[in-house]
Amino acid sequence: MNKTLPFFRLLAILLVAALAWNLRSYAALHLPVDYDEDDYLRAAQEYAAVFRSGDFGGLTEYNYRPEHPPLAKMLYGLNLLTVPEFALLPDRSTNAEPDKFLPYPQKRAARAVGVVLGTLTAALLALLNPAGGFFLAIHALTIKYTSQIMLEGLPALTSLAAVFTYTRFKHDDRPGWLIASGALLGLTAASKYLYALIGIAILLDWLIATPKDRASLARFLRLALPWGILALVVFFAADPYLWPAPLERLKSSILYHAGYATSSVDVQQADLPVYQPLVWIFLFSVGQWHPDVFSYVMDPLIALIACFGLPRLWKREPVYVLWLAIGLAFLLAWPTKWPQYVVTLTAPLSLAAGEAVWAFGASLLADWKTARAEKLNRPPERSSLRLALPWLIPGALFFAILTLYPLLYQFAMSLTDFNLRSILDGMRGGVWRAVSAGLLSGQAASPADDRLVHYIGAASYMPILDYITTSGLLGFNLLWTGLSVGLQAALGIGASLLLWNQRVAMRRGWQAFFVLPWAIPETIGAIMWFNVLSSGTGWLALAAQKYGPGIPFSFLLGWESNPGATLLILLIISLWYGFPIMMLAASAGLKLIPAEVSDAAAMDGASNWQSFRYIYWPLLFPLLIPAIIIRGIFAFNQFYLFQISHMFGNYSLTTLATLSYNLFNPSSGGFGRSAGQFAISAGLNILTMIILMVFVALFNRWSKAGAGVTYA
Repeated sequence: MNKTLPFFRLLAILLVAALAWNLRSYAALHLPVDYDEDDYLRAAQEYAAVFRSGDFGGLTEYNYRPEHPPLAKMLYGLNLLTVPEFALLPDRSTNAEPDKFLPYPQKRAARAVGVVLGTLTAALLALLNPAGGFFLAIHALTIKYTSQIMLEGLPALTSLAAVFTYTRFKHDDRPGWLIASGALLGLTAASKYLYALIGIAILLDWLIATPKDRASLARFLRLALPWGILALVVFFAADPYLWPAPLERLKSSILYHAGYATSSVDVQQADLPVYQPLVWIFLFSVGQWHPDVFSYVMDPLIALIACFGLPRLWKREPVYVLWLAIGLAFLLAWPTKWPQYVVTLTAPLSLAAGEAVWAFGASLLADWKTARAEKLNRPPERSSLRLALPWLIPGALFFAILTLYPLLYQFAMSLTDFNLRSILDGMRGGVWRAVSAGLLSGQAASPADDRLVHYIGAASYMPILDYITTSGLLGFNLLWTGLSVGLQAALGIGASLLLWNQRVAMRRGWQAFFVLPWAIPETIGAIMWFNVLSSGTGWLALAAQKYGPGIPFSFLLGWESNPGATLLILLIISLWYGFPIMMLAASAGLKLIPAEVSDAAAMDGASNWQSFRYIYWPLLFPLLIPAIIIRGIFAFNQFYLFQISHMFGNYSLTTLATLSYNLFNPSSGGFGRSAGQFAISAGLNILTMIILMVFVALFNRWSKAGAGVTYA
C-alpha cells in the first residue's frame, strides 16, 4: 500500500462512506423494531445508569442477556448518555414479540451507533477494494442488522480490522500490525463470539504462508502464541462481567448457545434446513420483509458476482477466502440459522464481488488498449464485404424472420398492456398500432377501453425487476443454475476420467449407457422421475408401504411440502439428464491429451489429484466451456422440470421461464395471478434474455473462452 492514498482512491472511499451512511441512516429511521432490539436497549439502559452513577463496579454485575458478551451493549449505553433517561424496559422472554414502543430518543441514539459502525466497516473495505466497499455499502441484509440495536455492527468492524491488520503484518512484517490484529481479535470476541472465527482463518492462512522448514515454523509459533495470548487478555479485559468468576461465567455463556441451538422452541418451530445460510446469502431478499425500506435488493447478485471473484481473491489474499469458507461451514453445521449470522460473511463476500468487478474492468481496459494498438498498427485492407454479400443475404433473411422479428415483437408486447381481454385486438395488429402511436406521441395512452391494446412504455419493467429480486426468484434461478451445472460438470468429468482408464471393461458400452438419459425428452424423463418419487402412488411410496419407512431414500417422501427435499430431487433429475454432454466433452478433451503427458507426470511422482489439478484440468477446461455455457442456458431456462413439479403439488420453487409461461398461459391460473398477462410475460422474457447475455459475456471473459484451444 502506498504511504499516501491516491486522490481517486480516497475519493472512492469517501463516496462509499457517504453511500453507506445515507442507506443506513434511512434504514435506522424507518425500520420497525425487530426481535432482540428491546433486550439490547434494556442492557444499554443498565450500562448507561452505571456510567451516570460513576460506580464502575456495576460493570461486573450487569450483562442483560449474558449469553452474549457485553462490549457492544456497553457501547450502546455510552451513547444513551447523550439523550434523556427513561424508565428501564421490562424483562421479557426471549421468544416474546418485540416491544414496538421503545423510547424514541433512546432507540434513535442506539441505532446511530450501528450506523456509524456500519459506515466505518464499508469505508475500511473500500480501502482494500472500492468496488468491494460499494457492495458492502448496499448489501441490504447487512444494512438491516447494522442499523438496528443488534450486536452485529461492532464485531463486523473489528473482525474486518483484525484481518486487515494481519495482512499488513504479513506484507510489512512490522510487529505493530500483529499487535493490533491480536487486540482487535480480542475486541471481536468481546463483542460477539461468532465473529471470533476469523482467528481460525488468520492462523490457517498464517500457517499456509509459512515455509515448512524448522526455523520458519519455530518463528510462527513464537509469534502466534503471544498473538493468541494478547487476544485472550484483551477479550477478558473488555468483558468486565467475567471478572468476578471468569471460568464459571464464560462456561455458562458459551454453553447457553449449545443448549439454545438444540432445545429452543424458536429454533424447533423455525425448522430451517441445513442449507438455510445459503438461502440467506443467495436467494433471500430482505425487501420481502421491508419493501418500503429496501426497494431494490442486490444481495443475491452480489453473492453470485462474488463466486467469480473468489479465485482472484485467493491469489491476492487467501485469508479472506478462508474466512468465508470457515464461517460458512460453521453456519451450515450450527443448528441455529438466524439471518443476522450471515453478517459474519458479508465483508469477505463483498470483497470477492469487488475483486470480480475490478478484474473485469481491468480486463476491459487491457482489451481496449490492445485493440486500439492493433488498429493503429494494422495496414489498410480491402474490404471483402461485397464478395461475401451474396452468401450472407439468405442467412441474414432467415435470421431476421426466425429470430429478430419474434424478439422485436416480444419487446413491442412488453411496452403495452396486452392481456387476455385485449387478445382479439392484439392478434389483429393492435400491438404494433399501440407501440407506433405511443412512440410517435412520446406518452402512454389512457386505457379507456380494456378490449384494446394500449402503449404504456417501459413502465412494466421496474415492477417485474423489483418482483424477481425482492421475491428471491432471480436469486434462486442463479443458484439453481450454478448448482445444477456444477454437479453435472463434476459427474461428467468424473465419468469421463473413469472411462478413460484402460482397465475398465466395456468402456464403449458404459459410455453409450451413460448417454441414454440425454436421448430421452426432458418432459418424459421428468414425468418418469416424479412418478417414481410421488408421495401418494410412486414406487418409493409403495415400497415404503410394503417394507416399512426404513428403506433407503424414504426421507424424500413428503417432498412436496419440504423445499429442501424438493430442491434435492430437482437436482438429482437435472444431474441425471445433463451430465452426459459434460461427459462427452470431457472424453473428447482427454483423447487429445498425448499419452506422453501422463507418463511424464507419473515418472515425476505426481499423485492422481496433482495430475488432474495441474495437467488434465487446464487442458480440459477450454473444451468444457461450450458445454458449460449450453447447460447453463438450459438450466437457467429450465421449464418442464419445474412445471411438472408443480403438477405434483409443489409450488415453492420455480424459475423465470416457468413463471413466464404461467403468466402467459390463459388456462394456467397465472401461477396464483390473473392469467393471460401476455405483456408481463414478454417483459419477463426480455429481462431473462438480457440477464443471460450479461452472464454469458461475464463467463466468457472470466474463463477466457475467446482464446480458444491452443494445444489441439
